[in-house]
Amino acid sequence: MSTRFRVLYLLLGTIGLVFLAYEIIANLPEFNPDRVLLIALPDLLVFFLAYRTYPEDSKAEA
Repeated sequence: MSTRFRVLYLLLGTIGLVFLAYEIIANLPEFNPDRVLLIALPDLLVFFLAYRTYPEDSKAEA
């Protein structure tokens, strides 16, 4: 995949994390854990997709 998809995925993931932080802070001390999980799971998926778009030669070897 191309670089623009990587940038798009990173941007979407970052926006999702900002929204997640806002959701938690706005509803303190009683926030809904189900809603937090509902927001966090797509963020994890988007960051995983961003990871998958990195070229093979630039990934760290284990």
